[in-house]
Amino acid sequence: MFCRNCGKQIEEGRKFCPFCGADQAAPVAVAGAQPPPGGNKRGMKTATIVIIVIVAVLVLAGAAVGIYFGVTGSSDNSKPVTSTGTKPSSSKLNPTPVEPSTAKVEKIAYLNNKDIYVVNLDGTGRQMLTNRADIVDFAVSPTGAMMAFVAEKGSGQNTQHVIFKMNADGTGVSQVTLPEKGIVDNPAFDPTGKYIYFTRVTPQDQANIQAGKPFSTGFERYNIAANSVDHIYSYGGMQEESISGIFPDPDGGNLYFNRYGSDFPSSIPYELTLGASPTATVYMPMVTNSPGFTVIAYQLTGFSMDGAYLTYFKQALATDASGPQISACYKLLSTGEETSVASYTQSQSSQGNVAGMQFSSVDTNKYYYSKVAAVGPGSAWTFDFYKGTTNGTQSAAGLSVTVANAENTDFIWHPLAVQK
Repeated sequence: MFCRNCGKQIEEGRKFCPFCGADQAAPVAVAGAQPPPGGNKRGMKTATIVIIVIVAVLVLAGAAVGIYFGVTGSSDNSKPVTSTGTKPSSSKLNPTPVEPSTAKVEKIAYLNNKDIYVVNLDGTGRQMLTNRADIVDFAVSPTGAMMAFVAEKGSGQNTQHVIFKMNADGTGVSQVTLPEKGIVDNPAFDPTGKYIYFTRVTPQDQANIQAGKPFSTGFERYNIAANSVDHIYSYGGMQEESISGIFPDPDGGNLYFNRYGSDFPSSIPYELTLGASPTATVYMPMVTNSPGFTVIAYQLTGFSMDGAYLTYFKQALATDASGPQISACYKLLSTGEETSVASYTQSQSSQGNVAGMQFSSVDTNKYYYSKVAAVGPGSAWTFDFYKGTTNGTQSAAGLSVTVANAENTDFIWHPLAVQK
């Protein structure tokens, strides 16, 4: 049989897909929690009814040696990394405010039909940046000058994921990783814009996945100026699990990611503390003793550009039969104060579901989120954008985006700072 959500072949009669975690008895619907990208990543990335944003390609083996997709300038020379340790962002106090930029304006970059588009917040100036039809995730640099994207080629055991970088106007495309070294995902720029972080599952770990054995996911760092790749950390002991999203903390300097299992809610945010001996520890554990709920889980979506705020989805299963309750939230890390900006109860209909939340790339006190405005006709879904500030104001942003094949993919988008 084949998974109702990701389409991968699974054992006959299996209740949950081991690749994406989808319930095979449940209808497919876009939900608030997003994976991979998009959004960041990057993206915020909506998800299926199970709210689990799994990087399904982790389980696909067999990267074909020597295929470079026709783009020159490739680099993937792995070597050990030595980093300076920094204190975890959870201990940050009184982060330095970042003033809104007066030299830049903001657009929204988003993925539609496996290509990257940009559009003004008022809906004008829509532009198609790429013409590849193979992009499954992307990230934007803090300055808005560059993008990194994941290109997917092949299918089944011949699926390949390769990271490319380009200028934010779509020019200057060059290859970052080599397909024969494994499947890569979750691109993210560090706050300085000097590096691109990403995850990799090597061919050996892909073979372990196929054999039902424990496997590891590697965290890598690409030095843009040196055109070289360093291995940072290996997260091991995984089985029927995946990692989605890398979120560098602009203030603390560490990395954060979501680990997913095969049931809902299964997302657990981790902190990867960099340094001479990198360590990954649970950052936001599941809550199982909250009155009225059987479990509460969290899914990170990013940081504000100054590192003062953290954005995430809060996923709660009520003890009654009302269905999963999802909230898009941000937290002031210096005090731990949580603010919910939009909430809904998950149902078979995806209309009204929140689909990603991120802070502005221009104003440290402004955030955006999107909601499913219309489902269909066919596979085309429409998303409306909303904007808010940390002083409590909130309104429609005036932007609607229609995405093809939305029921089978995540709606991946990112704020993009551009020069006036």
